[in-house]
Amino acid sequence: MDRMTVCETVDPSSILGRRTYLVGCAELVRHPIRNGTPVRAWGFKSLSYRLEVKTKKYISWIILIIEILVIIFLIKNLDQLREIISPRADLIIEEIKFVPTVVPTEKVIPTLIPTITKKIIKPIPTIDNEPWGVAKQIDEVTWAMKIGEDEKMATAREIHDALNEYRKVQESQILNWDEKLGNYAQERAKYLNGIKSVDKHAGFNDFMENQDGFNKLRFTALGENISYGYKLNGVHVIEWMYAGDKPHNDNQVDNRWDHVGIGVDGLATCVIFATGRF
Repeated sequence: MDRMTVCETVDPSSILGRRTYLVGCAELVRHPIRNGTPVRAWGFKSLSYRLEVKTKKYISWIILIIEILVIIFLIKNLDQLREIISPRADLIIEEIKFVPTVVPTEKVIPTLIPTITKKIIKPIPTIDNEPWGVAKQIDEVTWAMKIGEDEKMATAREIHDALNEYRKVQESQILNWDEKLGNYAQERAKYLNGIKSVDKHAGFNDFMENQDGFNKLRFTALGENISYGYKLNGVHVIEWMYAGDKPHNDNQVDNRWDHVGIGVDGLATCVIFATGRF
């Protein structure tokens, strides 16, 4: 054989004659002996072995091709196989609704315990850039002025005295006190202190035009100066406050006036000027 690897000689005196057994490739082949030496011969056994090997190779290739074809078939028909192996089932979903059950509960009325809290208010200072002693016009007949306050408010008589002293300096005639003018001026001051402001002479104009004010006061011409918010003595009322702007100052030094009435209530003042008494 062509792949023989081991040669072993058998006893020549055996009953089998001069023969030997050659061992190779798990096959035992008996060969004749010449002159006591085994002969290496090529026989049908070697050819048969070759055919057997080739046949096994062909069978292996055939099996491999069949397996590939089977795999291709399975891939192409995968969806059908899934239906066969795991058939789809229609899913039925039922909605479960929970109906709440109303269980009456006992009402609990809370007891309110009042608590006392202290609130601390801290004043925030505002920046005031207005100059001192300078009157600033608010509207057609109203002016404001930044001035300091005195310890107490002047009386009507103190304001009257300060007014006449100021008029003397301005070379205007002295104003005589009139009781009716004084009473009306006191009513006006009380009203202004009640509203905590001035009224742009609305009350004075209404009294003169609609309430027969000229006949009630017995004068043919009248004028008015009013203020609110200043605690001043008599001199400061006349020379600081009313003298701070031209319209009020012109009114209090007007030389045609010869009578006056003054009212004071809280922080409000009213000065009624008059002439042409009848």
